[in-house]
Amino acid sequence: MSIMLKGFDRGAVNISHSYHQGIEAASEVDLWNSILFKARDGQSGDQLSLEQSYTLNDFHFDRDPVYHNNRIGGIPIHVYQAELLYQGPHGFFAGVNLKWNITSYPVDHANTLFVDPYALLGFRVGFDVSKQISVFFDARNLTGTRYPSSVDPIPDARTVDGPIEVFHPGDGRSFYGGLSDTF
Repeated sequence: MSIMLKGFDRGAVNISHSYHQGIEAASEVDLWNSILFKARDGQSGDQLSLEQSYTLNDFHFDRDPVYHNNRIGGIPIHVYQAELLYQGPHGFFAGVNLKWNITSYPVDHANTLFVDPYALLGFRVGFDVSKQISVFFDARNLTGTRYPSSVDPIPDARTVDGPIEVFHPGDGRSFYGGLSDTF
């Protein structure tokens, strides 16, 4: 674990006891098949699917002389991601997606400075040219939410002199397009 003192990285420091436990779960469900296009002649119809994942990070100190049983700073606790995707039989696809940091989490090990919960909404559309190549357009953070994409954990935000510069800003509303391959 890397511990920072007064905003300066001390490098890796062993702590006597801590818990690192959690859950990662994911599922993909076909909600509807052959909505507009029926399957025929060996070719599948269209489909609507829901892909989702959830992560629970329970990382905390255990009877530490300084941080007691506090959460270890910089690690989101509950994160949920989902995408509702329509796929046509001839390569067209389109869907909405969500990334949701459900609860606030501490930036410092003293648990005095927190990241607020946030949700990011996106949309993507594209066309599978072949089994290996896709053309796509991806719109992210459509609501223009301000959020940190990551943080640099520090020991105690109350002891930092000057501004606390540990938040790395996430992208605002942004648009991407291009080709992707699966070679």
